[in-house]
Amino acid sequence: RQHEDVLPQPPPSIPSQATLLRECIPPSNPTDVHITTCTQPTPTPFRTARNVFGLVRQFFSSVPPSHDPEEVATLQDISSIPTVSPTELNSLTEAHDPFYPYPNQSSFKLGHWYWNGSVQKSHQSFKELLDIVGRPDFDPGDVQDTQWDKINLQLGASVNDEGEAEWEDEDAGWRKTPIVIEVPFSRTTAQPGVRPHIAADLYHRPLVSVIREKLANVRDDEHFHYEPYELRWQPPHLSHEVNIQGELYTSPAFMNAHSELQASPGEAGCGLPRVVAALMFWSDATHLTTFGNTKLWPVYMYFGNQSKYRRCRPSCHLANHIAYFQKLPDSFKDFTGAYTEGRGIGHECMTHCQRELFQAQWKVLLDDEFLEAYKHGIVILCCDGIARRFYPRIFTYSADYPEKVLITTIRQLGGCPCARCLVPMNMLHCLGTSQDRQQRATLARSDTSRSQLVATARDHIYKNNLGVDSAAVELILKPNSWVPNKNTFLDSLGPFGFNIFIALVVDLLHEVELGVWQMLLVHLLRILTALNKDLIHEVDRRYRQVPPFGPATIRRFASNTSEMSNMAARNFEDLLQCSIPVFDGLFPDDAHNKIIIDLCFTMSHWHGLAKLRMHSDLTLEILDKITTDLGEHFRLFVETVCSSYQTQELDREVDTRSRRQVKEAAKRAENAKGQGKGKEKEGANPEQLHGVPGPKQPRRKKVFNIQTYKFHVLGDYVASIRLFGTTDSYSTEPGELEHRTSKGRYHRTDKRAFVHQLTQIERREARLCRIKQRQSQRGPHVEAHEMANDPQVHHHIGQSEKSYNDLGQYLREHGGDPAMKDFLPRLKDHILSRLDPDISESPTETLTRSDQHNTILFKRNRLYHHNLARFNYTTYDVRRAQDVVNPRTPHCNITLLKNRDDDRYGGECCYARVIGIHHVNVVRLTNVYESRRIEFLFVRWYESVQDHAWDTCTLGHIRFRPLANEDAFGFLDPGVVLRACHIIPVFSRPQRNPGECGLSPLAGDKHDWPEYYVNSFVDRDTLMRFHYGLGVGHVYSHEKR
Repeated sequence: RQHEDVLPQPPPSIPSQATLLRECIPPSNPTDVHITTCTQPTPTPFRTARNVFGLVRQFFSSVPPSHDPEEVATLQDISSIPTVSPTELNSLTEAHDPFYPYPNQSSFKLGHWYWNGSVQKSHQSFKELLDIVGRPDFDPGDVQDTQWDKINLQLGASVNDEGEAEWEDEDAGWRKTPIVIEVPFSRTTAQPGVRPHIAADLYHRPLVSVIREKLANVRDDEHFHYEPYELRWQPPHLSHEVNIQGELYTSPAFMNAHSELQASPGEAGCGLPRVVAALMFWSDATHLTTFGNTKLWPVYMYFGNQSKYRRCRPSCHLANHIAYFQKLPDSFKDFTGAYTEGRGIGHECMTHCQRELFQAQWKVLLDDEFLEAYKHGIVILCCDGIARRFYPRIFTYSADYPEKVLITTIRQLGGCPCARCLVPMNMLHCLGTSQDRQQRATLARSDTSRSQLVATARDHIYKNNLGVDSAAVELILKPNSWVPNKNTFLDSLGPFGFNIFIALVVDLLHEVELGVWQMLLVHLLRILTALNKDLIHEVDRRYRQVPPFGPATIRRFASNTSEMSNMAARNFEDLLQCSIPVFDGLFPDDAHNKIIIDLCFTMSHWHGLAKLRMHSDLTLEILDKITTDLGEHFRLFVETVCSSYQTQELDREVDTRSRRQVKEAAKRAENAKGQGKGKEKEGANPEQLHGVPGPKQPRRKKVFNIQTYKFHVLGDYVASIRLFGTTDSYSTEPGELEHRTSKGRYHRTDKRAFVHQLTQIERREARLCRIKQRQSQRGPHVEAHEMANDPQVHHHIGQSEKSYNDLGQYLREHGGDPAMKDFLPRLKDHILSRLDPDISESPTETLTRSDQHNTILFKRNRLYHHNLARFNYTTYDVRRAQDVVNPRTPHCNITLLKNRDDDRYGGECCYARVIGIHHVNVVRLTNVYESRRIEFLFVRWYESVQDHAWDTCTLGHIRFRPLANEDAFGFLDPGVVLRACHIIPVFSRPQRNPGECGLSPLAGDKHDWPEYYVNSFVDRDTLMRFHYGLGVGHVYSHEKR
């Protein structure tokens, strides 16, 4: 059935001041004119009008904000459809030296192309260079004598460099600070005591300077939210408002911080507006080269006042590199050896010093200037001309588990391994139970008990010269898995109410896709190996036959998926989303097969909900219930399925273990040689010591273990979303993507003192962008001439008429094809149904069906063919996206709303495969001088076999209608298409005609399978279409029942 294609729009805008004044009601009593109007005894929060999606914004204050970034948002801003790049923002042009430090425009453009272009020059980069040198205003003489090296030094200058005065007032340059740590030598060493040591030089940027630089940027200020708001939703089919979670600036955490700030006493004599600057941190070490051990440990900072859709997009360059952390250098061993007669301080004390170095580096970042700003704020004149007082607040810190251990100063995988609570290791498997929910709340980590314990332990170490791992220290700290290190976050920001344990948000990428799901997938392969090794090849074959979907949503799987070589998190996500068709039917025990498929279904459902970019209270209730179901399914899987099989390591696991053992043996030999023990240990394998793998290791027994931190943390996702918004806002994925920037810059260095050079390159790129903004002028708006990229249209089919057939010839060529039965009469019926308004106004409405067909002529008797059809749709999170349908590829299946009286399908949708995209130019006998272009899809219909059901963990099953069925084929108006869909064969049933030619070449029935799955987990938007009525952007589902 037809549906209204409602274009997405930003959250409801704020009415103008004039409108607000008109809404003020004058006093009814003339004698009360001295009373101020437009006031209420108890101010109510300011609310906007409700938009077409049922969304309304509610602010903390009773007056509208002075700055609203939603006013400047356009359809292109909330669309993921590729469009022509908009012109740059207009900004002030300086009267003198607008291209400083470049002498002229030509040299600036070349410098900008070099530093802000791609490192590896491509054909596109070459075209950009040609555009620069081919412009009429480009003068080769301007660049002939340019002093490039001097300019690069000026662009990369920081506070610690000479010549920094040119930039000191404009941006946050880099500083180099030596980091000193106190190294404890226990009483068992030759010279016990505590000795200071300069462990490393930290390159960093002052956080307050970064905040000032951000708010001085006109382009960033335009999208900067100074005030948070609640986003609420009440469509027609809901009886009450529900809260919407998405952005950080609409989250309860931001609202609480804002309300606490407004309720606190202001600065003496200051009446400026007070604003929360929401800081979000990411940190993680990364390899800079494919081969080699060169690493970088960057710390990134983002601003939660900016939309996540811009913040998490690498092309927007909103990641602020604030520090490059250092590890203990190799020379540290020489330092400790001087006081221990060459024996060193041991592994535990070395780890302790590494933790001390990490905390000391954060101590430099959280300096006195930042703490002063945290307490009293900093006054900044914003780009709108209004001075405001900004108070930095840290909301989230995104990191993987090893990094969280460092941040929270707990021991890795200790008795209480969670960074948020003290749930013991033997209770981690109780995910979703009432006891588990209670323990997470009552056993939450806090600094109240930690500070005294750590202080006592540090006295033993630093005053009594006891070892870091001594019995006295272990007795104090081991029960709660603390370590004897200072915690900079708790010590510096704890007095202000900051809780680092809450700020360490969940990490779906490492905890789920590379964690629990990878662990489950590996064990499923172990079970199949225990049953029959050939089943592994069947898994690979099925994954190879899974069709791709979207431009990069589901990619073609590798030929040997079971090897899992060179796989990233996105690859494991694809494996999860397509796991049910692949594993269904591989397990001979029907009961076991049912348990495994239900587990994969629940895992896919949970994963899809956890990754939603927009949640409501209703979807969070579903996610909370699914979390309970997921825990039950995993425990049933362990108790029933895993206990029935003797599983061993896979080949890849054996090879990995062998390589690790060889590497460890080589490292031990190197250490022994460095200590003067040149002789190899008796019995050591010389081949292993030189890195050559020895004989293949025997397989070890493997069991499936859910008593892990990553399994336990699945229970924290609902609470994290309720507090900070959806997980995509603070996932570690943006940080992983930002590593590409650091790796690209590394290739521009000399590979030696590269950290300092990276800081220079970062400044060059930032300053060049700022110069370009200053000298850019607002030009005429660039319109997208290609309708294919216009997000306002519902669909686009090419205008070309180069590919066509004479209609009579086309019918003769395919005369025996079942798809062509009654092709022309059915096509004319379809066209007549599209032209109903014209028909109803003409006298032909009383004619017979044959006479009506005769009123339609095709101009030049031609049928035009097209390869692609692009369908734009509004997603569940009120954004615009596009699907591309190509009948010649697997991207050929579509979904549309079924008619109300159509009982052949369960649910709300029906499905079809597009076998042709066409248009004809129709001429009516009533007006032979005008033709009308009619676009249509020639489709092959699916019919429902089994409905999709959440409660029974069942994916929808469909199949093609029989070729002899008169409704097997049909024509569709492209305007009724919702979007593309992902159809996967039911591999547990054999293919129909694997070796036959088929009956219909047009339909391609020789490749048919008896049944197909409708993959409801292929992407977030598809998932929410199966949760009918819960997608905010799916207006067609908001009708009352």
